[in-house]
Amino acid sequence: MKAYILSTGRRIAPFGDPVGESMIGNRHLAELQESILRRAGLAVERIEGPEQIRARRFLLTWDDVFFTRRVVDSLAARLRAGLVGVQALRCGLPADSLLVRKTSPLQDLLPAELDGERLALYRLFVCDCERPPASEAALRRLCDGARPFRARFKEKVIEIAVPTHIVGYPHYAHPLTSSVVMHLGHWVHVLWANQLSIQIRWVESILDHKAWVGWNLLRAACAAALRGAPWLPALKWSVGGGLNRIGRNCDIHPTARVELSQLGDHVRVGAYALVRGCLLDDGVQVEDRANLIFSVIGRDCFISKNSTLVFCAGYPEGDLCINGIQCSLFGREVALTSLVRVIDVKARGEIKVMHEGELRPAGTNFLGACFGHRSFAGLDVTIQSGRAVPNDTVLVKPPDEILRRFPPDLPPGVPVYVKDGTAVPLDAGETEGQ
Repeated sequence: MKAYILSTGRRIAPFGDPVGESMIGNRHLAELQESILRRAGLAVERIEGPEQIRARRFLLTWDDVFFTRRVVDSLAARLRAGLVGVQALRCGLPADSLLVRKTSPLQDLLPAELDGERLALYRLFVCDCERPPASEAALRRLCDGARPFRARFKEKVIEIAVPTHIVGYPHYAHPLTSSVVMHLGHWVHVLWANQLSIQIRWVESILDHKAWVGWNLLRAACAAALRGAPWLPALKWSVGGGLNRIGRNCDIHPTARVELSQLGDHVRVGAYALVRGCLLDDGVQVEDRANLIFSVIGRDCFISKNSTLVFCAGYPEGDLCINGIQCSLFGREVALTSLVRVIDVKARGEIKVMHEGELRPAGTNFLGACFGHRSFAGLDVTIQSGRAVPNDTVLVKPPDEILRRFPPDLPPGVPVYVKDGTAVPLDAGETEGQ
């Protein structure tokens, strides 16, 4: 059976890349699509228009649709069994699930109802036609007439404690599921897909390597029992530290802590660093005392000492040297210094992002920024939440605020301040009360 992927011509700002080059879980979206479809036994063909469709029974999607193995397997099974009484089925997920509620902004999903359950519909179809849809009009009729199909879906909601009086609620809710579909039309979708890719990778790894998981769980239980500490906390930390997938020639310092993470080849983790729930691609360097939490870091990225990244995703070859950033996306070869600040919380209301020429709500008050390819952010740069830094932008501190000149008659022992880049003494009145 065939799977057709239609081209949209969509590009993701600020990167300007074709949507298929979006990095998700350290792989291109186009590569992910093809590998998942082929694993389901489908022959993949990328097409520019419906006139290139030759098969009568096929799976149909577009190049901006992100989907997972579990969803495609359920669709492929239905296609093999035959579509009784209909020509097409359209994939849907429960509209009331946390996954759909969190990721639906800016996607313009169609609503539907099936057996009393509300669904959100995606551009992912299985078709069984009398003849191939050879024109745009025929394809539109086929898709418009498709009936909703609920993909296999199960979700567990986990809650992560956050500072209540800063974000406005005590816990950040995150959906744990491996049944995911998204339309990628904005950088926030790429970020969210990356955040979900960590758990998706782990679910698929567990399903593919059950014996390995069982052995590590047994080993963790034995280690917890030998600690003599309270059983459940000891087991939790033993499991977290034991369930890692480490590539070849990695150098992890004995004092570093790596938990529930997957590391590529030649990864280096320095002293007292923490890597928790992350995907690190080949050649990533994590220096001493850095903290990486639930983040996806691309090939050959450099994380400097004391940096902290939470819920972030980085394309390859970036210098991610930021002392505290959350929910942000970094393009290729970015250079971010330790004193860059990104506002990631809005006290009241939703954060807005630029989409299709206007500011639109992103459906959350917890979101950082996006840095385009090769962008640079220097000392004391502060960026508003939801903003996208264009490719090749260089952000620096105003020169007049940097102390560059010291007058020869500068009196000793007198406090000075910066004015137009020059050290200026405070007068006697100003120094009172210092």
